[in-house]
Amino acid sequence: MTESCGQTRSGYERLTAEEMDEQRIQNVAYQYLCRLEEAKRWMEACLSEELPAPTELEEGLRNGVLLAKLGNCFAPKAVPLKKIYDLDQERYKATGLQFRHTDNINFWRNAMVEVGLPSIFHPETTDIYDKKNMPRVVYCIHALSYYLFRLGLAPQIHDLYGKVKFTEEEINNMKLELDKYGIQMPAFSKIGGILANELSVDEAAVHAAVIAINEAVEGGCVEDTARALRNPNAMLTNLQEHLMAVYQEMLRQARSEKAAKAYMKINGSHEKDIYEEYLTQGEIQDNINRVNVRAAVEQVDEALESGDALVLLSALQAPSLGLRGLLRDYSPWYLETLASDREQKALDMGSVEPLDRDELQEGITVANEEAQRSQTMQQAIKRINEALHRGDARQTVRALMDPDAHLPDVFPFAAELYQRELAPLQQQCPEAELGQEELFVAVEMLSAVALINQAVEARDIGAFCATLVSAAAGLADIDDGLIQRYFEELCDLKKNSGRALLTWNDLQGGLNAVNAAAQEEHDQILAIGIINQALSHNDPQKTLAALLLPSSGLEEVQPGNGRRYHDVLIKARKRKAELSRDPGAELWLADIQDGVRLANQDTHRALKMCLGLAAVNQAVKDGKPAQTVRVLRLPEVALRSVVGECAAAYQAELTALLRAKTAGGDNRSPWMRTKTQDGSSYYFHLQRLEGSWDRPQGFVQNSVFLAHDEVQAILNSVTAAHSRDVQWKANTHLVVALQARARGFLVRRRLAERLHFLNTQLPAIITIQSHWKRFLQQRAYRERLQYLYRNWRAIVKIQATVKMWLARRKYLARMKYFRRHVGAIIRIQAFFRANRAREEYRMLVHSTNPPLSVVRKFAHLLELGDNDIRQEGELLRLREEVVRTIRSNQQLEADLDIMDLKIGLLVRNRVTLQEVVSHCKKLTKKNKEQLADMMDLNKHKGLKSLSKDNREKLEAYQHLFYLLQTQPQYLAQLIFLMPQNKSTSFMETVIFTLFNYGSDCREAYLLLQLFTTALRHEIKVKVDQPQQVVTGNPTVIKMLVSFYRHARGQNALQDILGPAIREVLQDRSLSIRTDPVEIYKTWINQSESQTGHKSSLPYEVSAEQALSHPEVQQRLDIAITNLKTLTDRVLHAITTNLHKLPYGLRYTAKVLRDALQEKFPQASEEDLYKIVGNLVYYRYMNPAVVAPDGFDVVEFSAGSALLPDQRRTLGSVARVLQQAAALKHFHGDSAHLRALNDYITHTHAKFRKFLKAACDVPEPGERFNIDEYSEMVILNKPLVYISISELINTHKLLLEHKDSLCQDPSDPLLELLRDVGRVPSIQDIIGEGAVNSADPNAEQTLAQYGKLEVSLTLTSKFDVFRSTDDRPDAKGILLSTKQLIIDVIRTQPGDTLREVLRASVSKDQEAQHGWMMHRRAQRDARTPEKMKRNQSLIADGNLSLEEKKRKIQRSLRRLEALSVLTPPDSENQILQLIAKDIRHQRLYRQRRQAELVKLKQTLHSLHCKSSFHSEQVDYYSQYITTCLQNLTAKNGKVNGKKAADSKGKKSKQPTLTYTAARLHEKGVLLEIEDLPITQFKNVIFDIVPSEEGGTFLVKARFMGVDMERFPLKYQDLLQLQYEGVAVMKMFDKAKVNVNLLIFLLNKKFFKK
Repeated sequence: MTESCGQTRSGYERLTAEEMDEQRIQNVAYQYLCRLEEAKRWMEACLSEELPAPTELEEGLRNGVLLAKLGNCFAPKAVPLKKIYDLDQERYKATGLQFRHTDNINFWRNAMVEVGLPSIFHPETTDIYDKKNMPRVVYCIHALSYYLFRLGLAPQIHDLYGKVKFTEEEINNMKLELDKYGIQMPAFSKIGGILANELSVDEAAVHAAVIAINEAVEGGCVEDTARALRNPNAMLTNLQEHLMAVYQEMLRQARSEKAAKAYMKINGSHEKDIYEEYLTQGEIQDNINRVNVRAAVEQVDEALESGDALVLLSALQAPSLGLRGLLRDYSPWYLETLASDREQKALDMGSVEPLDRDELQEGITVANEEAQRSQTMQQAIKRINEALHRGDARQTVRALMDPDAHLPDVFPFAAELYQRELAPLQQQCPEAELGQEELFVAVEMLSAVALINQAVEARDIGAFCATLVSAAAGLADIDDGLIQRYFEELCDLKKNSGRALLTWNDLQGGLNAVNAAAQEEHDQILAIGIINQALSHNDPQKTLAALLLPSSGLEEVQPGNGRRYHDVLIKARKRKAELSRDPGAELWLADIQDGVRLANQDTHRALKMCLGLAAVNQAVKDGKPAQTVRVLRLPEVALRSVVGECAAAYQAELTALLRAKTAGGDNRSPWMRTKTQDGSSYYFHLQRLEGSWDRPQGFVQNSVFLAHDEVQAILNSVTAAHSRDVQWKANTHLVVALQARARGFLVRRRLAERLHFLNTQLPAIITIQSHWKRFLQQRAYRERLQYLYRNWRAIVKIQATVKMWLARRKYLARMKYFRRHVGAIIRIQAFFRANRAREEYRMLVHSTNPPLSVVRKFAHLLELGDNDIRQEGELLRLREEVVRTIRSNQQLEADLDIMDLKIGLLVRNRVTLQEVVSHCKKLTKKNKEQLADMMDLNKHKGLKSLSKDNREKLEAYQHLFYLLQTQPQYLAQLIFLMPQNKSTSFMETVIFTLFNYGSDCREAYLLLQLFTTALRHEIKVKVDQPQQVVTGNPTVIKMLVSFYRHARGQNALQDILGPAIREVLQDRSLSIRTDPVEIYKTWINQSESQTGHKSSLPYEVSAEQALSHPEVQQRLDIAITNLKTLTDRVLHAITTNLHKLPYGLRYTAKVLRDALQEKFPQASEEDLYKIVGNLVYYRYMNPAVVAPDGFDVVEFSAGSALLPDQRRTLGSVARVLQQAAALKHFHGDSAHLRALNDYITHTHAKFRKFLKAACDVPEPGERFNIDEYSEMVILNKPLVYISISELINTHKLLLEHKDSLCQDPSDPLLELLRDVGRVPSIQDIIGEGAVNSADPNAEQTLAQYGKLEVSLTLTSKFDVFRSTDDRPDAKGILLSTKQLIIDVIRTQPGDTLREVLRASVSKDQEAQHGWMMHRRAQRDARTPEKMKRNQSLIADGNLSLEEKKRKIQRSLRRLEALSVLTPPDSENQILQLIAKDIRHQRLYRQRRQAELVKLKQTLHSLHCKSSFHSEQVDYYSQYITTCLQNLTAKNGKVNGKKAADSKGKKSKQPTLTYTAARLHEKGVLLEIEDLPITQFKNVIFDIVPSEEGGTFLVKARFMGVDMERFPLKYQDLLQLQYEGVAVMKMFDKAKVNVNLLIFLLNKKFFKK
């Protein structure tokens, strides 16, 4: 016992009775605290969460959350976690207990019932929630623990009595709590026995089977144990025959251990539970499971030993192991991982031991992660390939930077480089897909290229050198000595390329260019050496051959000038040797090139000179002095001292020389030789006119040819003679000039001598200086180099540190910049992402042939998500509420109109007050009861609420109304087949109901189709002249105007006209009077009121007389000006709010114009637009302008109305607008308004422009996004809400006009009418037992049932998916094919649909497809029944990926055969259709969102209108009550005198007394049941008026004895009279004539 049990006493001291009782109570409190601690620890073990302390556990259980969680542990189906209220106990902590917490307690109780715990243990809800009996709750938890432990569903609860300690305060507090309960503590120790007694038959069988197993185990016979274990009553699972002996041994050991523990255990109870020594069913199952696990582990070890992955997978899938996350595709990873773990365990333990279950699970988890990592890498590679296919560089970089791809570092700034280089590489792959290894190598190289580009961009030679020689770059032929040249070359290349980054090819090309240049320089050096060597050998041929070497790079080398090249170069070499004083000096490339050019110039000059000499010889022979002088002066001949005056002398001397040479003999040699300035000989062939520096073989100088020196000698002699003659004749200044030249010559000679000296000494000076400078530079260079070699490690470290510091500073600055502008960066990134998405979507929208990749990216938009389903449900609910509200408002509005009429007639004494009171009472009742019922959605019944026998008939009605809704020709013809008065009623009751008042796009589209079809039909059949549309008042125009004005166009009228009309009404001082007589009378009245004198003018005048007064004319002009202003204001509101005009009205106007133009092509455009204006303005808008209060254009409170002046003003504005719309001028009686005719013409032009714009609308299919396939893919099946009487009336009308509607025997309407059969009665639809035929009010009951609304889910009997081979349906095939294609392209990659269909399916693709289909199935399961997809589409979704592809190919061939698709481009055509569906789905979502907003606004407007009607009802009720009080007040007046005497006193109504006989004589009383007429004289009736007006108390006395009293209300009598009830009962016995009783009361009390 603990210290809390009280202080101990000595052994000889006895306790008193009070102390013993106190100790017993403390023991009970301690024992209960122990039970609480046991329950707490057991629940913590079950829930795996910490619970409050035992002293707080009772309070923590009251909200039922912990108990409900406990129920979820052993009965999850009975207690789902999502159903537990306040699961996180936030509400409980904030506000305390709430009544909904009792749901958690009930969940726990239901779970105990589910698991089978005997009900004797169950506590009541109040025991927990109100804390009435918490010990019973703890007792139940203990019993539940024992019970679940026996079933093997929970751990065993531990006995903690005497093992835990509690403080004295805790025990005392618990004692006080137990005193509050005032109950006896449950016997926790007897739970086991009670459970055994309470077991059901099945549980008893389990109990017996478990006892048999324990006895068999104790017996030690394996066969007996096996037989006992196989007993089905034992409910043991996973038994394996080959392990029976092991089961026997394991169970024997477990039973022995349990028996030993039971023997050692100290228990205060004298009653011992059998399961304290025997194994429970759960313990037996646990031991069996352990054996199975051990056997399975050994089987896994054998599989690992064999190395077979499939065998290992089969072993791992053993149920006994219960391993999680096993996947067949990961078996190779399992084998590799587990084999490695097995080897590692053997190394750690020193022996081979099988892996236990936890180690296997850990290995599987690791293998799954590794496999997942591999698959993730493949997916990342796939995304990279897809990004490369799409060509988006940014997306490619993001994909490359994905860590799952395990690629080298990727630099975002080189995004374009990665895309540009990897895309061609991808195309070169066999399947156009790059692998991870290829990507790794390519990305590594491209990253290195990016770093090189970065270094080039930054002009960082160090970083450039490090990145250029890196192995990752893969650049070849790099010479370390050319690094600087590489850097400069790549910088220039990057600058000139115009690209952001150089590619690898650009880099390698730059390197190759530098290498080639270096090689070219080397080759030139070798060639220069060969040339110098040839010059050293003095061999002209070798020199020429060396000059012609391509490697020399020399230009303009001509083979014929080889001798001259040799001579010139020899001289240049000698000159260089002299200048440099180096005998071995060699010519460089520039020297050789200069020599070649000089030799070429010499050759050219020599050739020119020879040609000139030939010309001189020829001129001399010709004997013409002038020609001779002209030739001699040629600069090519290079002759000096040629003077024109000596021409004759030149000719004579040269002719004499030529004759002398001729006389000496002519050798006729073709060659001549001339000398150049440097003394070289040039040989010229006189016949070929060619020359050469080489001496021709057998050269002989021509003997008669005048050579250059001979000609020059003659010129010198002749010119000298001539000069001497001229000199003496010249002036003295020439002598001076001669002397000056002589002096100059002497000076120049001295200067030349000095220069010659300097030139001869200069090479030696330069040589000395160069040697000295070279020595100094070499010495400094060697010292610096030695210093660097000694400290190279420090230098490298310093360089690395500096480079690192520079790079880090640049990186930190960049990061700081990024962090400072992180918002802008995010916006830029978002902009580019959005821009890319917009571009792709723009391609999807605007491209006529979008690529498959774009369609695949947006194909998910066709999937319906939870948001779509939620919005569709909300749309359906709002639509239903709108339709019901419209119907209730229309009914209430009709009743209010009747009430208005009756009150108006009452004012004019046309009806009695009784009729008005009767209708008001009816209206009030409907407003408070019937309308409330109509607004209650729960009271409206669908098909399930009607009789079961008529379900098929109502389903046939669903098919019938679907056909009527989607095929407008039936209702359009039916409108014309009925009389006009009935067609209006039919429109109000059936057509608008069938189309749900156009509450959504589909029904608005179908209703518009009905209107336009009916309009075309009416114009085609009934209209003979265009004006008949205006004068004939066609039924369909009344229908559509009524619909768009009251149902859909009401808000439009308010938005268009409301602001302008409110401005008109707000100016109460404005009064427009255009009648001259009214203006005249107003003028007279004002003048008399102001002066106080009677006017001298007459009161009655004609219009002409009134207009003769200038004042009247002036006031008329002011009124006309104001009228124009107001009209312009209203017209501006109409024309500027064209977009607010209902689309249906505008499209109907367009159809009206086109139909009239088609039938009457001769009609002018002006006439057609007049008719259109009659529809748009006169019929639709004009009534709202005249009476804005009647069309809710402006709001008025109940009882208020327009003032006469306001109504007159609006009427004047409407009249002008009407005249302008029809282009009608004022004349005749309205001649005084002729001033408005020009204004009307001008306004008509505006109207015509407005009407043209109003008719310019798109087709309904484009407006509502509906085409021929839309009906097959709608999410919500169409619903209509129609009363039973409307349904029956529609059926009756269809049967009456069946022959006119269905002229074709195969018409589907005939088939549907045959399905619905004859016209049923209301009794037939609601069931035979719904109304008792004996009930006198049966007809009224049936009438009420006729107003009962049913919801019909419209479906087509002719399902497009029910096609056969004989009658294939193209729409159904096309729809299913598109769905299959979407499933395939979302799973399998490919550039074209044909490629996708032909490609094989991988396991990963099939798994991805299965996962996608599983998600769709889950979504379909959550979808409401009314919104589920077609079963055929669902069945197609269950196909495998390969089966879908085969079905797509078959379907494409069938569609081609049906001419839906055109080969061979059928794949692109169906992709275009899918892209169109994606665009339409987006538009549909946008319009659905807009429709939700519009429906909410409409519903709000309808509720406001309902409130207004309610105010009107209350106003009318108050009005009628006042009338009744006035009638009663009149009856209370006796006469004039008595009234005057009794002024101020409350008058008392007189009592009217009649005998029954008297009333019988008056006809008021007809009979009294069980009383003969002779006794009527003994019966007296007293009619006593009460204080409440219109209420009476009728007392009946028989022979002076009061019998009964009957309260009589005057309004009830009026109601009966209005409903046509002639006889009523009083006192359940007396029958009274209602009409005569009303007459009596009117005469006696109301004085009528």
